[in-house]
Amino acid sequence: MHQETLLIIDDEISIRESLTDLFEDQGYRVFTAENGHVGLDLFFRKNVDVVITDLLMPVMDGLEVMRTIHEADPGQPMIVISGAGKKQDVIQALQMGAKDYISKPIIDLDIIIHVVKKVFENRRLALENKAYSERLEKSEKQYRTITEQIAEGVLTVDDQENITFVNPAFCKMMGYPADSLLTMNLEQISTQDSFLTILEQTQIRKKGGTSRYEIQLVHANDHIVHVELTCSPINQGKDQTYTGTIIMARDISRRIKLQRQYEQFIKSPQDVPEHAVAICANCKKIRGKDNQWTDIEKAFDHLIFSHGICPDCCEKLYPGLNLNETEDDTGQSSL
Repeated sequence: MHQETLLIIDDEISIRESLTDLFEDQGYRVFTAENGHVGLDLFFRKNVDVVITDLLMPVMDGLEVMRTIHEADPGQPMIVISGAGKKQDVIQALQMGAKDYISKPIIDLDIIIHVVKKVFENRRLALENKAYSERLEKSEKQYRTITEQIAEGVLTVDDQENITFVNPAFCKMMGYPADSLLTMNLEQISTQDSFLTILEQTQIRKKGGTSRYEIQLVHANDHIVHVELTCSPINQGKDQTYTGTIIMARDISRRIKLQRQYEQFIKSPQDVPEHAVAICANCKKIRGKDNQWTDIEKAFDHLIFSHGICPDCCEKLYPGLNLNETEDDTGQSSL
């Protein structure tokens, strides 16, 4: 487990010793330096969490120490303890990352203990936020990689149905470039009835529910695209406030077209030829007069088949072969 570490830079030995005893009693690991050069050497060699420095010191003053540390690590927390600092020096110290300024002599040690604890707490929170941001950035990068490569359309909208993200598949589905879609609201690419359905479904997601439904979107070329949407809410914050929806969009236009053709076929049986035989488009079974489906081989089991080859296939498979030369004594081709 990491022990929180302090670096104290001050030319007064009494200050260094008293602060060392104070903070070691508080459980901190303490390094001390009598001037800026030694302080910087310790800073770059040791794992220092917080720097406490005086401003007025021989060899190298505190401002130069802070400037060097700030250039190396702008986020490094520092505290200034000084008894004769000018107003401009204090301002510069604060600009270079000083989290607080404490005047000498230190009358109440509880003040500096409180300041140091506050700085460590803020540092801990900053590190946690940084780690969270890095995880979030990595997660978002992985998410974008997946959604950009997936074949289905993916988009997100905010709580007002404004489009906030689209993947390439959705752009292709709708015929718009991504930068155009990101300026649009779902209302602009939906039929009027479909947008009303979207609004109704949004109420479900505001209550935390997911939904799947079919609507009609309008392509950039003004033709209708039938889509099936699978939607999940995006909630943020401790109270999980609804902020939008992530949507998976699947183009079902072909399915709708075939469904309508089938419905039309069912409604118009008189158009079917009298001797038409129904055959399954998938497994090739035949529907007989008894309305039962039978394997195609069984449907023709009353016929006797023999292998042969027609002239057209013979020409394709055996170019130049003369069928007449293959005839047997009966005058029939042996092929």
